[in-house]
Amino acid sequence: MNRLTIVYDEHCAVCRRARDWLLTQPTHVPLELIAAGSPAAMGRFKGLPWLGKELMAADDQGNVWVGPAAFLTALWATRRYRGWSFRMSGERLAPLAESFFRMVSARRHRWARFLDDDEEECTWCQN
Repeated sequence: MNRLTIVYDEHCAVCRRARDWLLTQPTHVPLELIAAGSPAAMGRFKGLPWLGKELMAADDQGNVWVGPAAFLTALWATRRYRGWSFRMSGERLAPLAESFFRMVSARRHRWARFLDDDEEECTWCQN
């Protein structure tokens, strides 16, 4: 893997905060963060059923991770949290990591009020 693309919901304050945080992290591979509704995402990923519905990570070799796996893949790319990504994807912690990701995702619209005064509704929160 030479590059990792993270596709996030640009309408979600939690997603935008996560994007901003990820952009500050030193990484093992270059990251590209693109909004799910952008022309770039539509052009590159329009055939994927998760586009605009789930967090996605895609590498330059055609591999795609969705939801909790995309979250762990994004952590894997960082220098500081790669070890955590391995631990959280292991047999014992993987169910907890998935539950944590799903819980955060399901409640993003509630947390957005505390993170951003933007009234725009999170696209994924409507599903």
